[in-house]
Amino acid sequence: MKHHNHGKQILLVASGMSPQVLTETLFALIHQENPFLPDEIHMVTTAVGRDKAARELLQDGNGYFYQFCRDYGFDSGVFQVSYIHTIRDLHGRELSDIKTPEDNEAAADTITALIASLTTAPDTTLHVSLAGGRKTMSYYTGYALSLYGRRQDQLSHVLISDGYEGCPDFYYPSPVSQMITNRQGESLDAAKALVTLAKIPFVRLREDLPTRFLDGTAGFSETVRRMGKVDEPKHLELVIKKRQVSLSGIKFNLSIRELEFTFLLMFVRNLVEYEDDAGFELPRKGAAQFDISKHYLQALCELKNVEYTLHWPELKNRLTDADVQPRTLSSLENSDGTNSAMKHSFYNQRRGELLKIFRHELGLQLAECYLPQPKDGRGGCYGLNLKAGQIKIIE
Repeated sequence: MKHHNHGKQILLVASGMSPQVLTETLFALIHQENPFLPDEIHMVTTAVGRDKAARELLQDGNGYFYQFCRDYGFDSGVFQVSYIHTIRDLHGRELSDIKTPEDNEAAADTITALIASLTTAPDTTLHVSLAGGRKTMSYYTGYALSLYGRRQDQLSHVLISDGYEGCPDFYYPSPVSQMITNRQGESLDAAKALVTLAKIPFVRLREDLPTRFLDGTAGFSETVRRMGKVDEPKHLELVIKKRQVSLSGIKFNLSIRELEFTFLLMFVRNLVEYEDDAGFELPRKGAAQFDISKHYLQALCELKNVEYTLHWPELKNRLTDADVQPRTLSSLENSDGTNSAMKHSFYNQRRGELLKIFRHELGLQLAECYLPQPKDGRGGCYGLNLKAGQIKIIE
């Protein structure tokens, strides 16, 4: 069977005590209208499930997986024992079953970390099957794919025709007649079984994940808790002396990002002072803006303990003496150098850097809640979409 010539395709199967879910899913994938031909097949299961899968699918080159490959001309090298991932507890011990709340948390964390790792490379496609394992495994597997899945990734459930589902002797529809016996003692022909792949749509939340969570090491519960903060009341706290910011209870130290701290302080001071009337007109390309530059410089003077003055040459000297870089000051003056005026590029750089810092811990959606937005939804005046009561400033 010829494989595709584009990026790597990966199949992940959650399994319990029925390892045939792997061969059933694989059969459905390669026989659909647009075949999905895995370059790697991974399974996540318990220690007991791993032993059963290794014994029935891979034993001595004659297991059911190898039979499948011979029957359908598939590459047997794509699945091996090392691709069977065992659920482990917090102490690294393998779980034989999932029964307690602690077991469920361990399963969630194992599955989350695995799906995170399988979605790291941008040129791969991950297909996840929910058909096997306990219901909680299916839930965690589907939710983890929602958290980490990309546009190209897929989720499915395999459906088996009546009589064949749960049959211990049935692993996939055979290419020739092969009689088996189901749990009711009925004789069935494996070649006549119908295996259908039901694609499951899912919401992709990856863009909203904090970027530091993309490696999956944070664990399922912590990831979900962090994602849930977007629906909680917002609160912003600034500690000016320490250059610290707290957003939704999550702290950031911006002591080495003074220009970005100044940018945030400018919008916070503006909001606290003017509330519903707060906001600035932004500089446009080719047209620097005086008003926002004045407020930025006032915030910078506050941090540097410099007395503000509208006389630009004098203010430049004061700020230069306070160790403000000349290139920073040149981005805050008009083209002929006679007055202050913030450039479009300076504004975008400060906002972009803050977004990167906040997104690392908060995710995109929550990070944007603490950054300037168009006040009327279309542009023009920009400010923080917060109320003064959600702000706390510690001098």
